[in-house]
Amino acid sequence: MFRRNLPKKIKKDYQRKNLRNPFFHSRTEGKSWLSWKWLVPVGILLLIFLSWFFWAAPFWRLQQVKIEGLSRIPGGDLEKIIWQQAEAKRWLFFKQSNIFLFAAAEADQAILTAYNFAGVEIKKVWPHTLTVKINERPYAFIFQEGNDRFYASADAYLIKEAPVQEADLKKYFILENKGATTLVGAKNKIDIGEAYLQFILELNNRLLSYSELPVEKFIIDQEFNTIKAKFLNGPVVYFSVKDSAQKQIGLLLLVKKEKIKDNFSKTNYIDLRYGDKIFINPDFK
Repeated sequence: MFRRNLPKKIKKDYQRKNLRNPFFHSRTEGKSWLSWKWLVPVGILLLIFLSWFFWAAPFWRLQQVKIEGLSRIPGGDLEKIIWQQAEAKRWLFFKQSNIFLFAAAEADQAILTAYNFAGVEIKKVWPHTLTVKINERPYAFIFQEGNDRFYASADAYLIKEAPVQEADLKKYFILENKGATTLVGAKNKIDIGEAYLQFILELNNRLLSYSELPVEKFIIDQEFNTIKAKFLNGPVVYFSVKDSAQKQIGLLLLVKKEKIKDNFSKTNYIDLRYGDKIFINPDFK
């Protein structure tokens, strides 16, 4: 038998074949390097442009300041504080006249230092306007030391922005300091205990209900736990801040009706600080 010589199996050499996919392009190292070469300076230039645009471009320059909620002083005084700060430097090279760089918190503090407002809020209205909202302290009474009179708030701050008007002497009660030293402390706050002030405010509100007891002024001095009320065409009445204001008013009305009667204008003082034991000068019998 003759054996047919079969061809041997030949192992294919894939390494010698060109298997490059015609649909995909190979990366070229030279082109990649060139793209990064241009990307870096372009990025730097873009960063410089954006920095200039937001921090130095005239488009964002502050042009207008609006004041809201102000009634006691000219708005121009507050605007002056804003414009002065706008000329100040920020980050060495830029001015705060740029609305992005304007430090609103610093301006708030500057205004509160200059004026005794309850609060200040500055809002940036893009692209070049600032709105300054003022929260003024409402008048509660008039504080007097010597010949000086100032409006005061219920939290004991003096309001010196406006002089006391004569018509307001009947609208607000007067609290006079007759002590040897001033009661005006830091930031124009009256150095008076919370208990004293709250008692005075309550006492005044309750006395408003009694037309026969018109108050001329309240007096505070160095007598401990004591508030004095000088009544119009009447005596000085000593009240204790440790006792109920309403209870002491009741005792005053009782004494006036049953003992003093028509001599209220002739009475020097009435002392209500010792409960039911009341002292009257002079003692009408």
